[in-house]
Formats: sequence, structure tokens, C-alpha cells
Amino acid sequence: MTNKKITVAVCENPPELVADSADWSALCGLVKVLAPQLFLMNELPFGSWISAGKKFLAASWEKSRALHETGVKRLAELGAETVALTVPRVVRRQRVNEASTWTARLGLRPVHTKQFFPEEQGFYEARWFRNGPRHFRIAKAGGLRCGFLICTELMFNELARRYGRSGAQVILVPRATGESLERWLVATRMAAIVSGCYVCSSNRAGCDSRGQKFGGEGWIVDPKGELVARTSSYRPVASCEIDLNIVNAAQKEYPCYVKE
Repeated sequence: MTNKKITVAVCENPPELVADSADWSALCGLVKVLAPQLFLMNELPFGSWISAGKKFLAASWEKSRALHETGVKRLAELGAETVALTVPRVVRRQRVNEASTWTARLGLRPVHTKQFFPEEQGFYEARWFRNGPRHFRIAKAGGLRCGFLICTELMFNELARRYGRSGAQVILVPRATGESLERWLVATRMAAIVSGCYVCSSNRAGCDSRGQKFGGEGWIVDPKGELVARTSSYRPVASCEIDLNIVNAAQKEYPCYVKE
């Protein structure tokens, strides 16, 4: 058994966060106080939510890429050992939404590209992104074995179960979701239960300049499916200690031990 505990933090960020802004300075201040080993940002955190547009616009894509490149250069200001986020990139000539980890020593390290995209009002992601290389790898992040489920991917329990059976300890879920939050919390709890992992999620919050609303609420759910940390407009960054003993025990118990 191990007594090692690692602090992980989640957030709810303004819908059009820019690295050189008062909102960014406020976020950095809150994260620095907690000094987490791992800090999870929301899905595509910098700039506007480009896939709200029904039609792909090259200028909007390039602006988003530029804002994320600038934001990545300033991640050290957060004061976290490791930062996890998604960024827009071109991989093998395809536009992808790529989950990555960042450290001061290694910079940005790609892990996984989003595989499943909604196609509805405000979320026309299939028109903006392709799924890129199809894999769900585990990566080291803040001393933890982590897997990514980017937003919609959370709705597929078999992926969470696969991560748990492959040795993940934490599943990271960067989101950009609307105001109907209950189903997302249910999906997070189920992902934790079937994987035996902690599941951490961060989201956009508030109304953007085009009138699109995001529900906010970042949270951390333990391997039993219990909510152990939750953000709000009054507490936009929240954290908890990841207890690896709980992970080890949960992955030997029901339903994790049940063979496929």
C-alpha cells in the first residue's frame, strides 16, 4: 500500500479566456495558492468556441490556434507542476482537438485526439475537426497515470472501463458543455465507478460574446462515484488529494473486477 497523495485541481473558466487578461491573472492567482501537481483546464480554453459556427472559417481557426499557442507559452504562470488541456492542431493534414500535457521541462506533449463530435446548435464540431489517430493512451501527468476523455467521449462508459483495466488512476475530462449539467455529472460518476479511477473535469462558464451559454462547474469524483470537489462562480478553482490506495482498492472490487 502507498500513502502517496497528489493534489489535482479543476476549474470553470470564462468562455473567451485570453492569456493576457485580468481573468487569466485571477486564474493564475487561484491556482498558485493550491499549488497542485496537476491542473486540468477546460476544453480548448483560450478564445471563443469556434465550433459554434455552422460553417468552417479558416480565419477563426487560425485565430484560435494563435490564441492557444500564446496561452501555452504562459502556462508556467499557473504555478502547477503539470497542466492538462486541449488545443487545436493540424495533425497529418487534419484539424484536430488534441489533449496534451504541459510541464516546464518538456513543454507541450500530445496524448490523444478527440474521436467523437456532436453536430447540433452551438456544437458543430464535426464541421471543424477530424478525429485524427484513433487511440486512447495513458500518459504520465503530475505523478499519475492519466487517460483523457474529451467532453463527448465521457458518454461512452466502455472507454472509461478500458482506461481502468489498462492501469489508469485518473481520467481527465476537459469540457465545453451547456447548462444541462446533471447528465454530465451522472456520466462522470459512472466513468469513475466502472474504471475505479478518479475522474476530473473542467468546463467553460458563462455567456460568450455571441450569446452562447456554458454551464461551468468543474468537479472531481472519486472511484466510488462520490463527488469530492466542485467549482462554482464563487469558487472557480477546486482541488482534492488523489489517494492511490482508494484507486488500488476500487479496481479490485465490483464492478471493476468483472471479466468481459
